[in-house]
Amino acid sequence: MVKAIVAVWIYLAGLIGTLTTAAFLAGVLAQYPASHIESFGPVVPAVSRAWLGWLSRAPMLLGTCTAMSAMLGIYLWRSRRPIDTRLFAAAVIAALNLFLAMFCAVGLLLAYFYLPKIANMA
Repeated sequence: MVKAIVAVWIYLAGLIGTLTTAAFLAGVLAQYPASHIESFGPVVPAVSRAWLGWLSRAPMLLGTCTAMSAMLGIYLWRSRRPIDTRLFAAAVIAALNLFLAMFCAVGLLLAYFYLPKIANMA
């Protein structure tokens, strides 16, 4: 019983984490347009330019992953597989959601703020 409660909490934390990160990224991207990386100086790192393409779609990506995870959760809940298999699958889904949320948040931090600032310090 305790395993089930912990697995459900971890699964819900993964869903909430991706939705919160999507909302956070959407807010930051609305405040700082793509031209923000050029405001630090004339040098713009190639990584920042390359990541601009997919970072603008990161909130949609996170929202889609959250919806897919919710559908998988409903499938796991209704599945007839053993309870340990379902709990493990829920924990894996949560881990993937949290990893994706962290990757997108760190990518935004590095590509939008840190790398352009470092490139123009020298």
